[in-house]
Amino acid sequence: MPQEKFDPVSQLTPPAEGGLSRRTVIQTAGALGLGAGVLAFLSACGVSSSTGSTAVAGAKGGTLTLGVDATAGVFDPAFYSSLGDWMVVDSVCRGLTKITFDSNEPKPDLATGWTISDDGLTYVFSLRKNVKMHDGTIFSSADVLRSYQRQFDPKDVTLPKGASRQIASVGLNVASMTATDANTFTMVLKNKDMRLPARLSDVGGRIISAAAIEKYGADIGKHLVGSGPFSFVSATAGQQAVLAAFPGYWAGRPKIDRLVMQQVQDQSTIISSLISGDISATQFTPFSSVAQLKANKAVTVYKTPDGADAILMMDTRKESLKELEVRQAINLAIDRKAILNKAFYGAGAVPKGYCIPPSQAGYDDSLAAISVQNVAKAKALLAKVGAVGRTVKLISASDSWHVTAAQIIAQNLTDIGLVVVSESVSPASYAGRLFNPADASHELMIWERNSYVPDPDNMIGSLASPTSVYGNFLSGWGTTYPADQAAFFATALATARNTKDGPDRTAQYTKIQQKFADEVMVVAMLGNFTNPVVSSSKVKGINVAALSAHRCFMEMATVN
Repeated sequence: MPQEKFDPVSQLTPPAEGGLSRRTVIQTAGALGLGAGVLAFLSACGVSSSTGSTAVAGAKGGTLTLGVDATAGVFDPAFYSSLGDWMVVDSVCRGLTKITFDSNEPKPDLATGWTISDDGLTYVFSLRKNVKMHDGTIFSSADVLRSYQRQFDPKDVTLPKGASRQIASVGLNVASMTATDANTFTMVLKNKDMRLPARLSDVGGRIISAAAIEKYGADIGKHLVGSGPFSFVSATAGQQAVLAAFPGYWAGRPKIDRLVMQQVQDQSTIISSLISGDISATQFTPFSSVAQLKANKAVTVYKTPDGADAILMMDTRKESLKELEVRQAINLAIDRKAILNKAFYGAGAVPKGYCIPPSQAGYDDSLAAISVQNVAKAKALLAKVGAVGRTVKLISASDSWHVTAAQIIAQNLTDIGLVVVSESVSPASYAGRLFNPADASHELMIWERNSYVPDPDNMIGSLASPTSVYGNFLSGWGTTYPADQAAFFATALATARNTKDGPDRTAQYTKIQQKFADEVMVVAMLGNFTNPVVSSSKVKGINVAALSAHRCFMEMATVN
């Protein structure tokens, strides 16, 4: 039968630089399906106008040090521990596809191309030949199959306790996977998903050596073996991870010798280390320091678009938030302008497209009214259901913009008649609290949604999905609402996912978002923002747009 072919020869070169951006200090990474076991693990263990890359220049060799939020010393595409650890995964392993953030279009990586059957259900990936893995094995379809099996099967014996399985939602739609031959991999879907190649570019879609999985089992995250531009050398939890340039990388050896992910959580240390050059680059720059750094010739501050959501999640399972009117009142009480000015120091935007940020397809500012403060209406809604004087609990991380935003929200909710009990939690333990529905304070939670794949399906497609970590685990609405209502969102999101970018797709997402706000309201938008990427002026060639989205593509970077 006729098939649609994707085999752009121009993509057989190192990744291009460019793109969109996102921001956070510590998060689930994006997205999706984080298991409750992560709680136990986390407890234990000058201005550039371009949004693309910096010019590739400067001497080869040397060490590039990235300042990151944290490192737990476990680097597994099926397990989330910190953004820094997933940046290691991004560097050591690569996937069948990639998105370089100059667009949301997936491009070949370990696959040289793919075909799609007429019914949109069968994807046949042609794999790159003679690619070396870091353990000396040759990349084949067996590596792809084994890597996806442990993402899709929650009972896989090689999964660590609390495995997040980042692309587990993809697996729910997979009818079969076949290592057709050494250089061909076939995936058959239950339902059409034209965004599949993009979804496979996520960190969870990274391919690990099947031999290494067999050797290390659930400890593969401590001995990660991939085929990426950098190989794993060593790690010290709470300090740093060290990677080395891989001479056998199929697209050519990286220009630097070593890549270090250095944990830096003190904001003043981030600033001084950037200026001194101890940190080569970071996307965890404090918002309060951006103006100061712009005036310092020792560093470069890059301009990136607002592509991340600052959000307030609400748990519908809690007695205090069971009525829709109460959640609507909370949404209407929030002063977004104050949050933008005081928490983000003006570096962002008030949300006008509800959950889709202005840098993504599907953005529609006709939804602006959803996120406009209306104190009088908020008070009336509370009075309607007899909730005036009700106590609600608010938790947030004790770093970055979260602290100030929490203070503003607490005052806003007090002003409409609620009694707010606030708790500020250390970043190291916040994710554990956030992803524990049994936590006594799991009611109102300040969080952020960054998109590892720059597409609305990875933003509202996750937030409004009744079966995602947001719909089922964080807010619980997927289990507390009628099945037919949940089914509407699941079906509508699938339809939008399979629609090409353009007015029709935008209209579909607008309808979904308006209904989600009117009938569910578990996500109160606080603002849109970006991750302020700053580097030493001696650093060139970093993919700025990818880094601002917490993706790490450093093979073209240089340090003078």
